[in-house]
Amino acid sequence: MGIGATSLSLFFILFLLPLALPPTIIAVVRNHPHKAPIILVNVFGGLFYGLGWVVALVWCFITPNENNREKESNAEALEKLHSLLEKGAITKEEYEVQKQRVLQPQPHDDERQHRPAEQ
Repeated sequence: MGIGATSLSLFFILFLLPLALPPTIIAVVRNHPHKAPIILVNVFGGLFYGLGWVVALVWCFITPNENNREKESNAEALEKLHSLLEKGAITKEEYEVQKQRVLQPQPHDDERQHRPAEQ
């Protein structure tokens, strides 16, 4: 009885476990921004007829686009500019130009595409 249980455990560890973990491995290797939820869906969702494994596998290949990523706030941008000015990396004039660019409201990409070109 001990030999059967040992061989079954060995079979599980060597063959079935590696088949269950690719979504987790892919998410970790690609440093996916949502790797923790992917791992949880993979492990716990895989217990429900493998549906979580499929969801995690698809999710690990989908990365958020640039528009969905958190953007730098104006305050952080101004702090960086001021730091560059203090270090002497940019001149006062360059600082003022860049500061105005940060402080001016930028139209969304959708608005720029639909607005007629100014001449």
